[in-house]
Amino acid sequence: MNNKTLVPMDRSGRLLNKAMVYLSDMEAFLDNTPASITILIDALPHADASLKLKILPLLGAAGKDRVLWPLFHLVTTSAGDEDVCRLAAVQLGLAASLSEDPEALNTALIENLNHPESTVRSACALALGWEGNHRAVPALMDHLQDPDIDVQAAVIAALSSVGDPHIFDFFTKRLNSGSMEERRSILLNLWRFGEKNFRVERIYLNCLDDLSPELVPDILSALTMIPYSPTVLSIYRWMLTLKDPVICRQVLENLETLDPAEYEPLQDILYGLLDDADPRVRQAVVRLLRENNSTLR
Repeated sequence: MNNKTLVPMDRSGRLLNKAMVYLSDMEAFLDNTPASITILIDALPHADASLKLKILPLLGAAGKDRVLWPLFHLVTTSAGDEDVCRLAAVQLGLAASLSEDPEALNTALIENLNHPESTVRSACALALGWEGNHRAVPALMDHLQDPDIDVQAAVIAALSSVGDPHIFDFFTKRLNSGSMEERRSILLNLWRFGEKNFRVERIYLNCLDDLSPELVPDILSALTMIPYSPTVLSIYRWMLTLKDPVICRQVLENLETLDPAEYEPLQDILYGLLDDADPRVRQAVVRLLRENNSTLR
């Protein structure tokens, strides 16, 4: 009898190589669906954290029902890697929003809001936050007082993403009575109620006067998520005159997200900040002026 040498099959290596091909060639990935989705799903258990973070966005956007349970498994077993767990949750919520029947997944995610690992609770809350997922609202509301502040923040983000008008009213009231961290999370997520943009702008601007000064940078950060307006411009002008380096840097960071023409009316104040005592303020101003093709004085 002839002796034959058996060559071990490196299935995981082949899967990872195929996954890398699809990650580097989006056209090939799309042309070969659904087979390419199967490859990425099968490659997930063998991928390291870095590769998982590259695979997940493709699954969330294109996988629909096929990826629900593989992503759910990743969410509930990846507590040791918060980046993977969180991104898997975001993509799971996206896939669920495209699913024809996400109810079984909804039930499983709601049950895991009581998971012993706070990272898993947080991820499951995030995954429940797809637009129109009203069934999840009562369970999410029950977990607003989770002992972990990151879970609380995830619950608020999820509730804001569902788009329930009653939640909007609830949150605006909580801005006056909630804890500091709860108010911070609400401020950073209120913009998600896009259909209420005018009211959100007004709430943010009122909060600049009414809430604790330590929340001002959070309010300013949130302003970048709503449509830019003359009212917001006037607030930026006022904030830049306060000579508070933290606030100044946040406003300047906000301005960097705009078209230079939109902050042209602030040129006089920007020039004045070239002599600011804070070097980071001066550097930010120089970047803005250069972006606007201005000649420094």
